[in-house]
Amino acid sequence: MTAIRPQGLEGFLRKPDPAVGILLIYGDEYAAIRDLAARAVKQVAGSLDDPFTVVRLDDGALASDPARLADEMQSISMFGGRRAIWVREAGDAFLRAAEPVLDGRASGNLIIAEAGALAKSSALRNALEQSPRALILPVYEADDADISSMIEQTLSKAGLAIDPDAKFLLMERVGTARALMQRELEKLALYALGQDRIGLADVEASCSGGAEFETGDLADAMFAGEIEDSDRMFSVLIQSGVDAGRLLGAAHLHALKLQDLRLAIDAGNRMEQVLRSARPPIFFKRMPAFQLQLGLWPLANLMQASTTLAAAVTQARLNASLAEAIANRAVLAVARNARALAADRR
Repeated sequence: MTAIRPQGLEGFLRKPDPAVGILLIYGDEYAAIRDLAARAVKQVAGSLDDPFTVVRLDDGALASDPARLADEMQSISMFGGRRAIWVREAGDAFLRAAEPVLDGRASGNLIIAEAGALAKSSALRNALEQSPRALILPVYEADDADISSMIEQTLSKAGLAIDPDAKFLLMERVGTARALMQRELEKLALYALGQDRIGLADVEASCSGGAEFETGDLADAMFAGEIEDSDRMFSVLIQSGVDAGRLLGAAHLHALKLQDLRLAIDAGNRMEQVLRSARPPIFFKRMPAFQLQLGLWPLANLMQASTTLAAAVTQARLNASLAEAIANRAVLAVARNARALAADRR
């Protein structure tokens, strides 16, 4: 078994190990998993929908016909080259069907399988981890450091650098979803064609998304206690196509940033100095909003809000059909808390 990070997929696809018959991409970031699997399928087969080079299966189909996976694995393309067997929702049926591949009885094409989050005790994960004929690629939600590195590396390949404040604004607007960030970076690189550096104005112009509000506007309204505005902004952002999980993630990151700033202020530093020296830097237009929020929120309440939002992020991932309702409830809970804090200060 070899495990790779998302950044290592391109290298494997350029020079694949012929002994590897299965590439399993799994985790809790659905969009990124689908994007990486599609990239792998296209690299192997030259297409995503050519029936001669791409076979699409799922766990249900393999449950009723487990032998089909080995048959497709060994089938020969009439045009030569490797075929891609694209398996979605891989689970127990896929594992049973993959046994001839894992023990070396079937070889030839490449199986690219998608699965959700797999626990360490998962039979599928354990079997592929122990097999030299499988490659696994775990994809879990990125943290700020991962996304920061991704931004710099992707833009560097396009011959571009990015200013620190522009990078922070980009992360704030896009969030920590890898697939979405990748698309925004491609768009940003195209927008900045002919430049050698990306600044705030470039990010504002390229990544506005065309929405009336941004995720930062919603976070500011929530933590200022503006309940009605928070509800309205949430609805507008959802209707404009922003994912509920992304809104929750942005609000959670905002809560964590406020915690860091609050700690610095409670240690005896002046608020103005703390805001000016914040890293990543705070976009200058949002300075008054941060001052207002830091004037309202004690550290203990910020920690409670962060816990509320983190729990909502997890619940939304586990219950996709209820994600919007879960997110809206969490948004309003934080806004009501902020309003109560403001009332206490009067």
